[in-house]
Parts: sequence; structure tokens; C-alpha cells
Amino acid sequence: MQTEHPEEEKRGLTRRQIVSLILALAGLILLIAGLWMMRVPEVPPDEVGVELSAPSDGTGWSLDQVREDYPVGKLVVTTDREDYENGSMRLVIPILNQDVLVQSDVDTESLRSGPGLYEYSQLPAPDTNANVSIAGHRDIEGAEFYYIDRLTDGDLMYLVYQEQVYVYLYESTQIIQSDDWNPIASKEYPCLTLTSCDPVGTFVNRIVVTGRLVDVWKMSDQTVFAAKADTGSFESQAH
Repeated sequence: MQTEHPEEEKRGLTRRQIVSLILALAGLILLIAGLWMMRVPEVPPDEVGVELSAPSDGTGWSLDQVREDYPVGKLVVTTDREDYENGSMRLVIPILNQDVLVQSDVDTESLRSGPGLYEYSQLPAPDTNANVSIAGHRDIEGAEFYYIDRLTDGDLMYLVYQEQVYVYLYESTQIIQSDDWNPIASKEYPCLTLTSCDPVGTFVNRIVVTGRLVDVWKMSDQTVFAAKADTGSFESQAH
């Protein structure tokens, strides 16, 4: 049977083709945008922060002076932690090329601005067994901790707080279940605990990196953050 309106059918088919083309282009644009958001951050250069670390300021800080102010193995909420304000502390990880301000919470909005303190974190102090516990992103919401799994023996991490520089030596990395809170509980010694999601972009597990406090400096214009510890320089403090 012959079509009565061949021209109208032809025009209709053309319109359908145009609509299909527009939808295909829109899909391609969305795909490109999604891939851009999921891009892997630039690999930190190996040479970042390889200068020698600043010497101790002569205060004679020693791990032997640390008191167990916080109950070991417990989650603790402190008054000074509750009073902490956004950006009052810096986290510096030279080997990852990271120097960021620490937020006051780990909720979604806070972590979009950078790593944040857990509610149960203590704040660093030279004479306490504070466990400063910080969460950060390694996905499309933020990538400060994207390469956290690369931290290894000899790597140094720093907290700058109230004109003091707290120097932490890498101790361990572990993968735990997302509901395991033990890593941020108080320990027998002062430490820094960094956590993020694992695998990247999921909430299946958490990766936990721990560093042990090995020195405390007075912050100055001459302070240099080394990426690696000098061989044996912190051996007595780390053990």
C-alpha cells in the first residue's frame, strides 16, 4: 500500500534523527564531564620536600615526658576539641605534596573544604597521649588523601598548631571495616591517625594510616618540612 503523505513522513523521520543526534551529543557531554570529575589527581613528584628537616628548638622534648591524660582504648570528647575552629591547624604531608587546613568536622560539607577532625579526636599537645584523628576524601568530593596508601617507612607528617610543629613518623597502614572505630581511640603514645575510604570512591572499608609523634618544634619562618626522616634521627622516639 502506498503512503498518502510521503513528504510528511520524510520530514517526521528527519525530525526524529535530529532529536536522536541531540540526545547522543548530550550523553557524550555528560560522559566527558563524569570522566573529568573522576580524574586521578596528579602524582606527587618524588623530590617534594626532600630538604633536611628543621632542627629541634632545644626544648628537649621527649616521649618520656608524655602523660597518659586520655584513657587508652577509649573514645574521648574533650572541651578543647569542641572549641576547635575551622582552619586552626595545618596538616602537612610533604611526600604527598599536601599542605591543607584542617576542618572542624567530618560531615559532608566540611570534608568538601578539606580533611576534618573526628568528634573523638584530641588536639595535639607535647605532654599528652593525644590521638589526633583526621578524615579526608580520595574521590570526586576531594583528593587530599588519594595517595595515602603510598605512605611508608621513613615518611614524615606534620601538624602545625598554636605556633608548634608536631612531627609524626609513619608507623603503619591498615584496611578496616567502615564501622571499626578502634583506630581513633586513645593510644599509649601520642599519634596522628589519618583515615579515608577504600577502595577509592567507595564506603566498603576504610584505610587507616598512623604516625607516631617523634618531635615538637617551635614554628618559625625558617621551618622546613622534610619528606623523609634522616636515618636513625628519630629511632629512640619511635620505639
